[in-house]
Amino acid sequence: MAIQQFPGVVLGPLGKRMVKFLETYPRADELRITSGMDGDHGLQSHHYGLSYDGSPTAAIDIGCDRDDVKMRDFAKWMYDRYWNYTVELIHSTPFADDDGFYVKNQQKFPGGGPYGPPSSIGHFDHTHWATSAALMTQLEHLAGGSAPDRVHPEITGTPATAVTTTVANTAPVWGWDASDYDFGRGPMNMVAAQNDGISFFIYKTSEGSDWRSQHYQTVLERARDAGIPVLGSYHFLWPGDIEEQVDFWVSCVDEQTPWWKERPWIWQVDAEQSTNAPRPPSADEVRQAVELTEQKLADRGAPGYVIGYTPFWMYSNSLTGDYDIWASNYNGSGAPRPFKEQYQGVGDHAVGWNVMSGRKPTILQFASDGVVGNQHTCCVDKFDGDLFDLIRKCGREPQPAADARAVSVALTRPVGRRQPATSPILVPDTDGAHLPVR
Repeated sequence: MAIQQFPGVVLGPLGKRMVKFLETYPRADELRITSGMDGDHGLQSHHYGLSYDGSPTAAIDIGCDRDDVKMRDFAKWMYDRYWNYTVELIHSTPFADDDGFYVKNQQKFPGGGPYGPPSSIGHFDHTHWATSAALMTQLEHLAGGSAPDRVHPEITGTPATAVTTTVANTAPVWGWDASDYDFGRGPMNMVAAQNDGISFFIYKTSEGSDWRSQHYQTVLERARDAGIPVLGSYHFLWPGDIEEQVDFWVSCVDEQTPWWKERPWIWQVDAEQSTNAPRPPSADEVRQAVELTEQKLADRGAPGYVIGYTPFWMYSNSLTGDYDIWASNYNGSGAPRPFKEQYQGVGDHAVGWNVMSGRKPTILQFASDGVVGNQHTCCVDKFDGDLFDLIRKCGREPQPAADARAVSVALTRPVGRRQPATSPILVPDTDGAHLPVR
């Protein structure tokens, strides 16, 4: 579906490619191209074509019929996923719970940065986006081909390079995160987990720069074959040598589960305290790990959802950056029993969902002794949204299938908890309860 353009909008070849790419936005029908090479943008502007890193640039302005919420949703989508392919992104909002969305030369600047304060920046009713021809080529490669075929795929006749998985949209969305400790506690029956309602599953892959999981590959292949829609990996982060650790982690995933590129995939940076480490990772080290992982995915031309396990009882409000947070708080979960019963005592307004470091957690681990299928003592989680939302977080777009109750997740070619490599210790939360560090 072509995105609507205002009368008089003038687009060059690069601008047309940019508009074509925006058709991958899940709600592309809400977008309007309000300006390209036309209009008054000052004496010098990417709107008229400049150069970035030796490659020609273009800029377009995008509106959403002056709807503040829709406009913020779009700007955040671009900011979260494609900041590293952007020369300029500018959008100010009237909302108190964000800092606007500003990128300059592939770097995020919450609050405005080089553009100044939002009051002087403006751009409340539209989003300004500029990129270069070289970065646009990378974006097109990342997107994997024809945007309309991905946004509005046919039920039959999909490209030979596409992998399609049919899943139903569900809410609530339940998850399980595990490690080799769980492998020794039960059968790790992923079919039973899927039948019990688990929609995302991740497994500890690595720790530091030299520890590998013994059972990661086996369990992830079981989860894949069981049809759990969203899978993933987590790395237990040590302080120092962040780049070396990220390289090690990604190489472990590439080597043992090379098919991860074909699935909606979560990459969790597990930032806790190990008794074998001198200290926990700092807030800046966590941010660095998230950003380096995102860069590794971009280098591979494959999407993924990078998130930090950075609970309030460890980091309070000290986190830097703006990545999504995976929190933990077991208040209300009660005695060991089936995980859905445990969450009834927690609820969607529990303290674990409270805003921290300027944003609400996206995933909450609400118990470490839940029963999943026929597995006991599981770390269980809930995602703040429906399954389609989570799949989109992973950079994929769920699509309607022939059955109106299901979606076809078109994956162009080219997830429990965790017990760390140490024994559990108890850490007091803000309400005086004790939460295990795994």
